[in-house]
Amino acid sequence: MRRVLVPALLLVAVGGPITAVATGFGGSDAPSRVPVPARDFAATVEDLSGNVVELRKVSFDGEVFVYGRIGEGHAAVPFERIAEVRVEPTSDKDKRVAFIKLTDGTSVKVMVDDDVPCWGVAPWGNYKIAADDIRRVTFHH
Repeated sequence: MRRVLVPALLLVAVGGPITAVATGFGGSDAPSRVPVPARDFAATVEDLSGNVVELRKVSFDGEVFVYGRIGEGHAAVPFERIAEVRVEPTSDKDKRVAFIKLTDGTSVKVMVDDDVPCWGVAPWGNYKIAADDIRRVTFHH
């Protein structure tokens, strides 16, 4: 899901003429605060444009597992078992397929929502990216 930044305006009338007060940007995707995950995982995130960001305190929508569907069932794959996640488009416009390579060498394919955010803290500040903009996440154990 894409959000559009729209400046919010608050009109205030206090015993006189109406005053316009800028309140900031509503619906902002700017990650002012990163969820604090249960464990501190480090990973490298590569986006679709090839940009690479080193992160710590990585989470998937605030959780330390990748969750989605495998067939008709639901699955949660914990980060401590994941070596790498490769994300690719599907025929469903609201989903992505996450090809998860596990630390034991096996793999699993999970269907994830395309708007689920991956959060983390980079050396220069907070970072957030939606699943549909991710090419690869490589965990550093």
